[in-house]
Amino acid sequence: MNCIQKIKRLYGLSDKENYGFLETEILALEKDLETVLPLKLKEYYLELGKEENLNYSFNRLLKPDNEVGFSDDDYLVIYEENQVVAFWGIKKEDLKLDNPPVYGNYDTIEKSDWEIETQTTENFFLFMAVFNGTLGGLKYNGNHFGAIDLDKVKFVEENWTLVPEISRDNQKVYTDDFYDVISFSFDKENNCTAAFIGSSDQERFDHILDKIDIEWSYLSYDDDEDYDDDEDEENK
Repeated sequence: MNCIQKIKRLYGLSDKENYGFLETEILALEKDLETVLPLKLKEYYLELGKEENLNYSFNRLLKPDNEVGFSDDDYLVIYEENQVVAFWGIKKEDLKLDNPPVYGNYDTIEKSDWEIETQTTENFFLFMAVFNGTLGGLKYNGNHFGAIDLDKVKFVEENWTLVPEISRDNQKVYTDDFYDVISFSFDKENNCTAAFIGSSDQERFDHILDKIDIEWSYLSYDDDEDYDDDEDEENK
C-alpha cells in the first residue's frame, strides 16, 4: 500500500470518491508561488486535501487558496499546529524533489529553527493522519495521560506492527494493517507516559479497549449519548 491507501483505509474513505482540491486550484497556487509543487505534495492535495476529519480536526493542512506560502527564510509552509504555535514546511531548494523531507518550526522563546520532522512528504502526511486521528479525527479515538505498565506496551509490540517511518524514540506508532492505530509516548528514561488510539471501525476499536486494560483519560464514547444509554441498560 502507498501512503494515500494507508490513510484511506485508516479513515474508512472510499477508493471511488475524491476528497481533494481541483487541479485548477493547484495550478493557480503554483502560478502564484512561481514554482512547481513536489509530486507527492500535489498528489495529497488532489486526492485527500479537502477531507475535514483528516486535515482539519486538530492540526490543519493549509489550503491552496491564499494560505500556502513561503516563510521569510524560504520554507514553503503547508501545515500549522492547532494553536498556531508551530508550522511545517518544505525547503524551497527541495521543491524540485518528488518526495522531499518536511521540517517543523516550533517557534519557542529559546529558538525558532526548522527541524527535520519526517524524511519524506508522504511520511509527514501519514504522521499527521495518525496524530490528528487519535486526537479526534477518527470516529473512534481515545487517550490516556499517565504512566503505562511495561507489560501493556509489550503486549502491543507483540500483537500490532510498528510503523518505523513515523516512529521515533519518544513516540512509537503501531497498527493492524492500518485499520487501527496505537501510539505510545516515552520519556528520556524510556518510561511510557501516554497512549493514543484510533480507528474508523468500531469492532476494532472495541478490541483495543478489551485487550489493553488502561484507565483511559478520554474515549470518543464519552461524547456519545447513545453509547451511554446502552451502557446504562447493560448495567441494570
